Amino acid sequence: MKAEFLQAKARENPKWVARAFHATLVDFGYSITQEKVVEFIQHWQEGLTPKGGPEMFVHNWLKEGIEEA
Repeated sequence: MKAEFLQAKARENPKWVARAFHATLVDFGYSITQEKVVEFIQHWQEGLTPKGGPEMFVHNWLKEGIEEA
């Protein structure tokens, strides 16, 4: 998915994007809530620097998009 698409969706409906990102982060082994992922998206929208871990993934996905296999 292209970054522009994810960014537009994150602005329009952050919970929709968070649901998809949350599932991927859980698959990666992170113990995280969907609400926390929404918070990470809000941090990205506010221009805050990610603190690492799952927040870095969310930030990078929104910034660079996600490659489709």
